Amino acid sequence: MCSERRNRATQGPARTRSLARLSGIVLTLPAAMAAGWLLGFLLVDRFLHTYPWGSIVLTLIGAGAGFYEIFKIVTAGGDNGEPHAK
Repeated sequence: MCSERRNRATQGPARTRSLARLSGIVLTLPAAMAAGWLLGFLLVDRFLHTYPWGSIVLTLIGAGAGFYEIFKIVTAGGDNGEPHAK
């Protein structure tokens, strides 16, 4: 009975970390692409009159940055978020 309570107590923080990690993975790519599009549209296209090329290029750069961040999140090892030892 006592060990059962300990198992439940240790599962709570682990589940919370897993949920936070998953939400980070899910939100990273759309956020990076939206930031790239916004920067492209508001800064590049408006000032250089290059619509839609600035938006397209910076959206693709944002997608690349988003995939890179997802790669870093997925390859992070352990519960403390440090990368795996090589």
